Amino acid sequence: MSFPDISGRFQFQTRVVGNITYKEGSGELGVPGQVLTHRSVSAQRAISTATGEHAGHLIGIQFGPPGDERNMSIQNPNMNTFAPRALQNAFRGPGGNYHDLESRWAALLKQGYRITVLVRDKFRAGEDRPFSRYVEWEQIAPNGTRQAKLSLEFGNFSSPQSRTAIGR
Repeated sequence: MSFPDISGRFQFQTRVVGNITYKEGSGELGVPGQVLTHRSVSAQRAISTATGEHAGHLIGIQFGPPGDERNMSIQNPNMNTFAPRALQNAFRGPGGNYHDLESRWAALLKQGYRITVLVRDKFRAGEDRPFSRYVEWEQIAPNGTRQAKLSLEFGNFSSPQSRTAIGR
């Protein structure tokens, strides 16, 4: 079975305002399992090797965006997926809060909703790891009703894994 390639419906840009660099991805999400997915393992390795962190996609590849470096930043692995059991006390649960948001989007898309997103990673001058990920999205119900825009901001703190990788 061949799935449509919707990667062209997403836009990416990087801009600098003062001492902050913004890396942004935006577009309308595709329904997971119904769109072609793109992953660049070499780009992921180039971003995250030896950091203890993940090369996290701004817009998850299950939604159809490009899977290259335009759509990735260093991300705390316990935010991107679930924390190892030994770290769950520190997170007061399993972690995975960005993963949870993507799962909620996937469930809505499979119910017939349309979702348009803007994901913005924020970097301090001279740093290659964002300190924050801002997410804004709009949900359009199957009957066409637009819901108010929603937004969340995720702190992208260093992880125990990253501190181990750099010897701290």
